[in-house]
Amino acid sequence: MRIAVVAVGTRGDVEPHAALCQGLRQAGYDARLCAPNDFAPSLANRAIPCDSIPVSFRRLYETADGRALMSTGANGIRFLRGLSRLAVDVAAQMIESIRAACRKADAVCYSPLAFPALYFAREMGIPAFATSLQPLGRTAEHANPLLPLPQWTPGAINRLSYRLVEQVFWQVSRPLLQRHIGSRLPVWGHFRELYDGAGPALFAYSPLVAPRPRDWKPWMHATGYWRSSESDWQPPEGLEDFLAEGPAVCIGFGSMHSRRIAPILDIALDVLARTGRRVLILTGWSGYAGRRAGQHGNVFIAESVPHDWLFPRVSAVIHHGGAGTTAAALRAGIPSVILPFFFDQGFWGHRLAASGLGPPPIPFRRLSTDALAQALDAADRSPDMRCRLQRLSVKLRQEDGVASAVAIIGNALEKVR
Repeated sequence: MRIAVVAVGTRGDVEPHAALCQGLRQAGYDARLCAPNDFAPSLANRAIPCDSIPVSFRRLYETADGRALMSTGANGIRFLRGLSRLAVDVAAQMIESIRAACRKADAVCYSPLAFPALYFAREMGIPAFATSLQPLGRTAEHANPLLPLPQWTPGAINRLSYRLVEQVFWQVSRPLLQRHIGSRLPVWGHFRELYDGAGPALFAYSPLVAPRPRDWKPWMHATGYWRSSESDWQPPEGLEDFLAEGPAVCIGFGSMHSRRIAPILDIALDVLARTGRRVLILTGWSGYAGRRAGQHGNVFIAESVPHDWLFPRVSAVIHHGGAGTTAAALRAGIPSVILPFFFDQGFWGHRLAASGLGPPPIPFRRLSTDALAQALDAADRSPDMRCRLQRLSVKLRQEDGVASAVAIIGNALEKVR
């Protein structure tokens, strides 16, 4: 059976779906990943068949609209409106690439930004399974991760926050999709599929980190994280020697591309130099040129290092709070200091703090040398936090979210044959 796994977004969105695609192939399915062409080389190196979407999210994030998107912070409504402005010029290419991938398939798995796959699957009469890295199913237990309301928010308001985000997303997306769909799209109701039980919805995070809401529908599954290893990866020259010289803090913001990053790194380097800590900087998509790296010998700079290889070798990580980076730090049993940029990142930061697994996230408006130093000290000097992280690390390494997801998909496909 041919399965199209469609993932639209940055590395944090694509890598877990690549792991799902690998798992499906190992289970005997003819699975292909449909993803932006930023990732085609790495997917080819791992022998993951790919239908490339001819759009570079890295280049999009380097535009003025892309940089504005990175500045939306915890405001999920501003994020969705900014996303629509960013997508308007490339929407046709993305949608037609998704349509072409779906035409080759007997079933489809699609991430939130790959939602056109649902409509093409309907046209073809094939199953479609929603996937997400965040708990985006309506619940009274917490607010939508894009609207991090206070924990004491009443349940009715929490549930309303999902409807609000869903409808804003749909209203900004519907005009982009309508010209590609033969039938008229509903003004409301795109998310009906998630709540009517037409097929399982897969949420690729661990219920050990964010418990599965008790009021979720039976077909909504928190499977555990989806991950795969890059077994043939080799570290850049000097990195292993640097890490062997003593404990180091890792700083990296993954696919974030923002003017904020250079000032953040300046503050972090000041803090680490003042406290005698050593630091590894992962530049990612930030464009950071390491202009201050030569001021002392306790700094190493690399563009990208697989987190599952690196994080067990460092003492803590300062990052943006992306779902994948947060998961990798938890698997390694090290504390995270989270500086959220946008989307769900604040949600994961507050989730860790509420569970005693990290200091509270630091919003940009409160970021300072003292605030970052206090957060690092809290992470370093809390034996209880370290103990909780180590216990959770053992349990997370025993989880196999990909295997759980593949089994759920397999059972659903058996029912429709």
